[in-house]
Amino acid sequence: MNDCGVNRYRWGRLDIPSRPECVPVVRHAIARLAQQTSLSAEERGDLDLAVTEACANAVRHGSPQRERNTVCVAYFAGPDAVLVEIRDQGGGFSAAAKAPPAAGELRDGGYGIHIMRQVMDDVEIAWQGGTVVRLLKRRRQGRPGAPARGATLVAPGPGRLPVPA
Repeated sequence: MNDCGVNRYRWGRLDIPSRPECVPVVRHAIARLAQQTSLSAEERGDLDLAVTEACANAVRHGSPQRERNTVCVAYFAGPDAVLVEIRDQGGGFSAAAKAPPAAGELRDGGYGIHIMRQVMDDVEIAWQGGTVVRLLKRRRQGRPGAPARGATLVAPGPGRLPVPA
């Protein structure tokens, strides 16, 4: 809350070159944003992991022209949740077809979407002229000041800010 008793909402956008060394820029920006919310350290860690995975996938798989492509990251934070949208310029894929690797199967790669779904409250993957990954992390229920049961943020679509439902 600010001095006037009004909850603060923050939003922004980063457009980064599609290069692996640019992913930490996004991580740092989202970490700073998340510190200004009521998310716990564990919840902020989950958000960091999912954002890192989504950005790494956008750089690795969603950039057909490599460094000439751009990864766009839009973010919104309310007092009790953070929504991050990562958009690339790739050809897309079927998220339903991306099953997690079999138990006991050790391999490099293939775990990112599964990890995101495990640590986030909601993960949406769509193709809209490129792959769009939306990650939502809410403050865990039961903590003091947690949002009322069923409270949510509604994202009306890519490029639009979410609103409290």
